[in-house]
Amino acid sequence: MKKIFLTAIALLAAVSFAAPFKVVGYFPYWAQYSQFAPKDIRYDFVTHIHYANLVPGEDGSINYADENDAPNFEELAKLSAEHNVALLAVIGGFEAEATLKGIATDDSKLSAFCDAASEWVEKYNLGGVELDWQNATSEDAADIGKMVSALKSKLSGKEVSVTAYAATADAYESIGDADYVTVSVGDQMDESSSEVKPNLSKQAVESAVQAVTGKGVSSDKVVPVVTLYGKTFAGATGLGSSHQGIGSGNEGYLSYKELMSKFETPDYKVSFDEESASEVAVSSSETVVFSGIPSMKVMSNMVKDNGWAGMAVYDLSQDHNEPIVSLMVTIGLVLRPDVNYAAKKKK
Repeated sequence: MKKIFLTAIALLAAVSFAAPFKVVGYFPYWAQYSQFAPKDIRYDFVTHIHYANLVPGEDGSINYADENDAPNFEELAKLSAEHNVALLAVIGGFEAEATLKGIATDDSKLSAFCDAASEWVEKYNLGGVELDWQNATSEDAADIGKMVSALKSKLSGKEVSVTAYAATADAYESIGDADYVTVSVGDQMDESSSEVKPNLSKQAVESAVQAVTGKGVSSDKVVPVVTLYGKTFAGATGLGSSHQGIGSGNEGYLSYKELMSKFETPDYKVSFDEESASEVAVSSSETVVFSGIPSMKVMSNMVKDNGWAGMAVYDLSQDHNEPIVSLMVTIGLVLRPDVNYAAKKKK
């Protein structure tokens, strides 16, 4: 009996001290051009913000992708600190892989790179950095692991995360020193597909996570990244139908908040596909595949039930600002139910 009692106490203690779920919101540098500013972020809804992105120089330096966004970054750092939200700077991104490879394979450049990361962290009181090494292969695995370990050693007490891509999972066999890993699921639907399918589905999320954990990444470190935009296809009549290419919006791409305005008209019939946990909206001229409140409930419960580290959204500028239809609120109600998500009264 005593043994059973002690075991029960241990289990309760494990539950009590379990790490809280992360809710990560990406803030891309180009948000400045969509009139979304750091002051517009609902900081209570996130635990982490990832600023995308800073770019590495061939000499190991780290720079803005767009110098025009420097004031935004400074304001983002200030407000994140005031709201006790961890701000991580994403380093790398599209077409940076060759530069990162050159840094990782040169000890002097790697040292300079880590020094530069430390300077950014200290100057702006950042919570850490995220390494985004795209188009990596199994041949890069050791170098990625080396870079992660070097960053972790240099940034003592700060978090180091890694962006992982399911298609290149072989590259992440040596990132055990990372605090957590954001798993990019990627778009599942584009105009080259002959038939309309969900752009994001629960199967796609599960598959992406399994690809990464299958290479040794601990499941309690994974943070799947879900998208807050939909894809539109002209001439389609629903899932499984053919289409004539991209439909309305910015080349067939519409943010969730834009979609909610679009669906206020009676032109669209919106339904939830339970098999994929995806929303589908059909009009006389197009089909839209997107993730809405039912989808996000399913995805959030997957995170909770599987003991993953949390969920990330791409990106914060695309959510609806009304709590009743906000996807950030939907995620939060599952993963962080203790937070007050009610709309704040205007002063």
